[in-house]
Amino acid sequence: MDKGKEKEFIIDLNDEDFDYQYDSIVKTDSDEEAILVSDKIFNDLTVEDIWKMEFSSVEEAEEFYNLFAKVTGFSVRKDDVKRDKNQNIVSRRWVCSKEGYRHRVCLENENRKQEPKAVTRVGCEATFRIGFNKQMNKWVVKEFMADHNHPLVEQKNVQFLQSHRVIKNADKTQLNAMRGVGIGTSQIMDYMVQQSGGYNNVGFTKKDLYNHVDADSRVHLRDGDAEGALAYLCGKSEMDPSFYYKYNVDISIKRIFPDSYHRLCAWHIQRNAFTNVHVKDFTNHFSKCMFMEGTVEEFECAWNDMLEMFNLHGHKWVTDIYAKRSRWAEAYLRGHFFAGMKSTQRCESMNAYLNRFLKTRLKLFEFVKHFDRTLSRIRHNEAKAEFETHHSSAVLTTKLYALEKYAGTVFTRQSFLKFRDEMKNAELFFSVSTENHGGYRVHTLTKFRSPDKIWKVCYGNSDRSMKCTCMMFESVGFPCPHMIVVMKIEHLEEIPETCIMKRWSKLAKETVQVHHDNEIQGDATNIIRYGALSSMCSRMSYFASQSEKAFKEARCEIQRLTCQIEELCKNSVEESEREDLKATKHHVRDPIIVKTKGHHEPLYIGNFGSKFYYHNQ
Repeated sequence: MDKGKEKEFIIDLNDEDFDYQYDSIVKTDSDEEAILVSDKIFNDLTVEDIWKMEFSSVEEAEEFYNLFAKVTGFSVRKDDVKRDKNQNIVSRRWVCSKEGYRHRVCLENENRKQEPKAVTRVGCEATFRIGFNKQMNKWVVKEFMADHNHPLVEQKNVQFLQSHRVIKNADKTQLNAMRGVGIGTSQIMDYMVQQSGGYNNVGFTKKDLYNHVDADSRVHLRDGDAEGALAYLCGKSEMDPSFYYKYNVDISIKRIFPDSYHRLCAWHIQRNAFTNVHVKDFTNHFSKCMFMEGTVEEFECAWNDMLEMFNLHGHKWVTDIYAKRSRWAEAYLRGHFFAGMKSTQRCESMNAYLNRFLKTRLKLFEFVKHFDRTLSRIRHNEAKAEFETHHSSAVLTTKLYALEKYAGTVFTRQSFLKFRDEMKNAELFFSVSTENHGGYRVHTLTKFRSPDKIWKVCYGNSDRSMKCTCMMFESVGFPCPHMIVVMKIEHLEEIPETCIMKRWSKLAKETVQVHHDNEIQGDATNIIRYGALSSMCSRMSYFASQSEKAFKEARCEIQRLTCQIEELCKNSVEESEREDLKATKHHVRDPIIVKTKGHHEPLYIGNFGSKFYYHNQ
């Protein structure tokens, strides 16, 4: 037998020195090369040659027969196995996948609910069996039947045969890494097909990929969906000392946030007003009442005038919405902090952002992982904005140079831009009187072209505190334009500390221990390593692909190194750093899944399941 030079395998089966041990016939470092070698070998391999073969293990014999089947054009499956009294295997048999027949009961079932699978078994008798020879300490061929009673598959269609469809560990790792960032299984399949050079080279089908994802998901959720989610949060808290989580079952928001103040979405109320009251111009007058910046008494007066104008005293929707006025009328909501939000637009914007990462069919455990990934992206964007805030300065555009410059030093960039808008709005207001009351002064202001409207700002002489009747600072957290007018009157070059809400300032996080996402979680360790190595190899792959010589040399070196590392992994006794999510003892039931109206995608019902609250300090 001439083994050729380097990676060239040329087998002369007529050579008297032909070695029938499998190790010396086919042993290559890549599937593509193995097929080329096996083509040369198996095309001339006779039945007598196979009868003379020896194997060092059952796995080696199975590998040979499956490769023989791949070149020949059929699929194999395991059949019977025989063991000795110590349960050691002494004989193993493989057959063609078309061996036997489908059970008659399955064919004659008249009450089936779906179309039966196509018949594939036709009674083929092709067989390969090995037995253990104690004297030789080898596995030898005991039975071999080469003939098939059905047409063999062309090489272009071998990719669809079951025994030749295998998702390798490297592909599984790549799959997990790509799914971890939200890439769909179908898109991953397209990528792997392109990466391998075609469907016939990828080694598995899209269905195989989906089956693996489903099986992997069941492994993670072996103790239940809710338990898996809790275990993930528990593991995260161990990795991040500043992270904590808390969960409860069937709780209300009022119990968790007893001091919270609720308001109804202004946009939805306006839409409902237009839908329920079919009177011309009513919606415009209704909106004016909703957003008017007056007192409660002024609101009530305006509301009664509107009812009289449109004769709506007995209208049911108008009566019902009036009963809820403390939750939507600006006159009642003044002084309660909502950070400037009057509608659910901010929430819906966040929902739209989350929808990039989340899908309806996600399990609770998967949802928590992807939600955590979403927060990581948001924190990264926030870190970038914080960097720009601390390491660059906004261009000053107003005449109040000293005050604007000081605002740039205390507020974050976005907060500074909002404050500057109020500085520009302040140009419309001016003082009409000032009253001294010992320790404080009261400035009365009016607005250009609105002389009937007045605002009063109380200014403390000692602490430079301010309080305006518009209550914008209490509601939004930014000094109102009336306060800025008083700052000009009092010749202040700095914004008083009492007029700076810490949450909008650069010092918002000074007491918060920020945890950076550079620690690797246990279950993600292998994926992170895989990604790092892939990134490191991408540059080499680029240069190696530029010429045939470079390609061959790189391939040879990669094959050598792959064998070396594979052997290292097999012989290593150190524990894998990957820690499977351990079952917790919370015994929390999974959320109930219901079908939504109009389509069949399952949804989780939160108030019947578990709600999770977790927070980074």
